[in-house]
Parts: sequence; structure tokens; C-alpha cells
Amino acid sequence: MTVEAARDRRLGPSFTRLWGAAIGSNLSDGFAATAAPLLAATLTRDPVLISLVGVAQFLPWLLLGVLSGSVVDRYDRRRVAAVACAVRAVVAAGVCVLVATDTMVMAVLVAAVLVFGAFETVADGSMQAMVPSIAGRDGDGARLVRANSRLQGTEVVAQNFVAAPLAGVLFAVAAALPFVAHSAGYVLAAVLVLMLPIGAGRAHRGDQPKEKVTRRSLAEGIRFLAGHPVLSRLWALNIVLAMLNALAQAVFVLYVLELLDLPEAVYGVFAMAAAVGAVLGALVAPRLIRRLGRGRVMLGSVLLTGTSYALCGFVPHVAAASAGLVIVGGSVAAWNIVSITVRQELVPDRLLGRVHGAWRTFGWGLMPVGTLLGGLLGSIDLRLPFIVGGMGIAAGGLLLGRTLSVLSKTD
Repeated sequence: MTVEAARDRRLGPSFTRLWGAAIGSNLSDGFAATAAPLLAATLTRDPVLISLVGVAQFLPWLLLGVLSGSVVDRYDRRRVAAVACAVRAVVAAGVCVLVATDTMVMAVLVAAVLVFGAFETVADGSMQAMVPSIAGRDGDGARLVRANSRLQGTEVVAQNFVAAPLAGVLFAVAAALPFVAHSAGYVLAAVLVLMLPIGAGRAHRGDQPKEKVTRRSLAEGIRFLAGHPVLSRLWALNIVLAMLNALAQAVFVLYVLELLDLPEAVYGVFAMAAAVGAVLGALVAPRLIRRLGRGRVMLGSVLLTGTSYALCGFVPHVAAASAGLVIVGGSVAAWNIVSITVRQELVPDRLLGRVHGAWRTFGWGLMPVGTLLGGLLGSIDLRLPFIVGGMGIAAGGLLLGRTLSVLSKTD
């Protein structure tokens, strides 16, 4: 049984509330992603110390992803998401006070970003695990595709087009202002999540009893992924793609400023090309999936991403690079929509949190490795990360083309 019983094309009022919670959470994430590095730059000019802000953002996924997934599957997902948002709201308010009173120090900022990241692993996993119950699993998966397309597009718009530029403007007015909005977004998300139906927060286990958080239960998501004939290969490909994407983008700022010879003032606008592509990709993905099938869309996404990155490397020109990044953004968005939908359909509801945690832990956990390799290649030639990363991504898609084509049979 799903929470939303309606079978029309509308996703229903419960999904609207979940969507609103995602908007609030994503806006807050976007404020933090922009304001935290700006604040760090006012506290120190040490590149290593400033880089710790970025490390603190992704480190929790490596350390806590699997544990967070187990928490999501064990407890009421509505309350878990609400508590995670509430904690981040309180910490953001504390940061606001420290900044306003000119008592913020670098160590506290890094610790705050770690808290944001740690509770993001819980909130993100909870909201994603509730999508199948709220949107409903229909025969062809169209409702899940529409729901995930909407959520993917919202994430890009909220973080890149609304929060990022607005955070910069607010920071210029007063350094504490972005963190006011940062805290308010989490409060909104917590309230809307608690307004969801009670059934949406329950992990459906059938006749299985509620599990205790043990080493065995923590590892069950990993075992499920590793043993599934389709998801295991998709998981492996996702890990490789994430690392190669990080490799390709490792020296993007230097590529823009030095190789394309663009001024710093244009960098932010230029970097939004991928975000534009992501919005377009989220809009057209459902139609492409209906016409071509999931496997072909995923395979095409990988090949387009790889060739577009390679285009940026082989043709270091503003027009070519802009077009390449738009295609990359759209292709990655389409991949994510299908990937998330397939996991939600193939993974038992009681394991959704742990599978999501394992997927992110190993996928995002290796991104720093790709970034380091990309930096080493970029020290030789700024074009090399795009060329090597792009060719590697395309090759990965070709190697697993047969596995991706199997997904079309689930349409």
C-alpha cells in the first residue's frame, strides 16, 4: 500500500509537501555552500585551511553514510528528517550569532560544516526513501520518474540559481545574513516533513521484525547492492563515474581563468552552464525515458558526458566549453533520475536508507581521489583532466552497455 492512492498524473498534496521540504533544505544547502567558503576567506588566507571547508562538506558521507542509512531504515523517516533539519537550523543560527558578534573562528566554522554534512546524510536519505511511498510505484514507473525529475530539477535551481547568487549578495551586505536564511530554510523543511502522512515515514518490512542497529544490519545495504545482478554493476559504474567526474572538474577554475582567459567576475556565470543543462535535463528526461527506454537514456547520458568533457579539453574555447558543460549538466541529471528511480523500484523499502547510504559512501567517498588525480594531471596541462576524465567516462559506458540495456526491459 502506498500513502498516495490516487492514480492520476498528479503526484498529490503529500508529494507537494515533500517537494516543499526539499526546496527548503536545498536552499539552505546552497546558502551554506556559498557562504561558508566566503566566511572562511575572511578568517584566513591559508589555502589549506580554506580547503578544509570543502573536505568537511563531503567527509561525513564517507564516514557516516552507511550508519545514517541504517538509522533511516530503523526509525520514523519523517521524524528523522525533521530532527536532522532542526539540528542544522540551530547550528546555522549559532553560526549567525558568532558572525554577527565577530567571534567566529576557523575551527568552529569547520566543525559547523561537519555538522551540516553529517545531518545531511540523514535528511537526504530519509527524504529520498519516502518518495516511493508518497509518489507511488505504478506499473511503468512513470510516477517515480516524474517525482525524481521534479526533485532533481528543484535541487539544481534552488542551490545554483537562487541560493548561490543570493548568498553572495547577502554576504556582501552583512556576513551573518546568509546564515539567517540558511537556518530558516531548514526550519521550513522540518515543518513540512512533519506534515507528511504517518505511513510515509514507516519502512515497510512485511513480516520481518524491526532490526537492531548491528554490524550485520549496517552491512546489509552493501550486501544487497553487491549481490544484485543489475544494481551491483550500476553501483560499480557510478563509483567510477563519480571519481572521473571529480577528476575532470578538478582544475576547472584554472581552466576558465587561465586557459579560456576569462576574468574572475565572469567565472560564476560561466560555471552556471552545467546548472542550466541540469535543469533542461530534468525537464526532458521523462519524455526521453518513455521514448527510448531507461537503458538507452543512461547509456546516452554516459557517452554524452564523456565526449563533452573531452570536447572541453580538445577545444579550449569559450563557446565549445559552454556547450560541453550544458550537455554534461543535462546528461548527469538524466542519469541521476533513472538511477534513483531504478534503486527505488528494485530495493526493498526496508533497505532503501542503507542502500542509499552505501551508494553515496563509496560514490562520493572516492571523489577526493579523482580530484587529486585531476590536480596532478592539470599540473602537466590544464586540458588533460578533461580529456582523460572524458575518455574514461565514455569507455566506462561502453564497457557496461549491455547491463544498461537490460534496464529497458523494466520500462
